[in-house]
Amino acid sequence: MENDVNVLAYNLHEAIENDGRVKRLKIAEKIMENDETVMRLSYAFDVAQTHYNNVLKVHSETSKEAGIAQKNLYECKKTLDEHPLVINYMQAYIEVRNIYNQVQEQIFAPFNLHKCGGDEEV
Repeated sequence: MENDVNVLAYNLHEAIENDGRVKRLKIAEKIMENDETVMRLSYAFDVAQTHYNNVLKVHSETSKEAGIAQKNLYECKKTLDEHPLVINYMQAYIEVRNIYNQVQEQIFAPFNLHKCGGDEEV
């Protein structure tokens, strides 16, 4: 029985890895990660995030300084998110996430059901 489960799990893993959507995600990720513009935008976002967190260590969230840092963080994130390679990656990611959601719902969700209370025997 244990070997059957292992074989089925391996087959599921192989089917997912060979799915065209997963392959597209891996390609999109590699292209995005190697693009200099995306790297610069990602670095700018990281710097803005660090700066915002540092500002919050000294100033309240409602301070002028925090507002300026938050606006800069928002603009950096927006610019990164709007880059065509990032958009392409996120679209591919959503498709793959849907695969994993289906696996979760069809295979594992029944194990998450718990019947508490009532007159049922445990």
